[in-house]
Amino acid sequence: MGKNLVTGGFGFIGLCLIRQLIEEGEKVVVYVRKKALPRSAEDLRDRIEIVKGDVKNFSRLLDTVKEHDIETIWHIAATLVLDCEESPAECFQTNVMGTVNVFEAARMTSVSSVLYISTGMVYGSEPTRMISDVTPHQPTLMYATTKECCERIGDYYHRKFGLNFRGIRFPMVIGPGREISHYFGDYSGIFEMPARGKPYTVHVDPDNLSCLIYVKDVAGALIALKKADAGRLRQRVYNIQGFNTTLRNMSDALKNVLPEAQIDFDWDQSEEMRLANSAVYYTLDNTAAKEDLEWEPQYTLEKMPEDFINEIRSGRAG
Repeated sequence: MGKNLVTGGFGFIGLCLIRQLIEEGEKVVVYVRKKALPRSAEDLRDRIEIVKGDVKNFSRLLDTVKEHDIETIWHIAATLVLDCEESPAECFQTNVMGTVNVFEAARMTSVSSVLYISTGMVYGSEPTRMISDVTPHQPTLMYATTKECCERIGDYYHRKFGLNFRGIRFPMVIGPGREISHYFGDYSGIFEMPARGKPYTVHVDPDNLSCLIYVKDVAGALIALKKADAGRLRQRVYNIQGFNTTLRNMSDALKNVLPEAQIDFDWDQSEEMRLANSAVYYTLDNTAAKEDLEWEPQYTLEKMPEDFINEIRSGRAG
């Protein structure tokens, strides 16, 4: 069995993917800038190989792929939204040039597949409410612009070199261990903090309808995409939808399994928050993913809170 290389594997999504790959009996090499194992990943200590490296360093990346006989690269490493806005040039170097390095390393070796994470943000900061696979891409933020760029470059490598490039676009990902902030962090904080026995105050409009997906469904969708027969694929990148809900509904769902949860609402009605609310008010059409990948989200709003709480209390979320 060939090995899997996960770039950025100690991040929020990466750790979840690694655990699912290991559960399926796969061998995993983690390619990260800081080699120290996170405290929340102690359960993985003797089950993975760790390589210190940066995706911007092509020679290091290529040597790693060769030395470890990598078959599949799961490319998750990226500079995220706020840091991209603060330093667009650094964002481009990591998100675009780093991804080109992954494609080149795959092209020059025996790598059979590159799985890539894109984002629903490629559709714009105030997207059409119902987004299909043919909805025009209109990225406005630097992060989304780099993701759109990498989708197009991946298409090129597939056409030009036959690289088995496959990707998913997802809405806001929530789950244990996600960074909690004044803006989008509310959607994870509303579960995580009460699960840790702490009160939480929500700043987003509690009745703003939002498009969300649980982190375990993101990992599951990536694995389903990897396994899908090439003859079934109509496109290189697929929209992945979890569920639509509001923070008020999330609060109610949590209290069904954690009645003692202390949640308050203090709606920030600034223009910045209005734009943030608008950016998550859409639905991604899952039809192609359901048909081509035979994939369905497993974590509904009703099922997710219990799993979320269990992950927090197990110590696997840092």
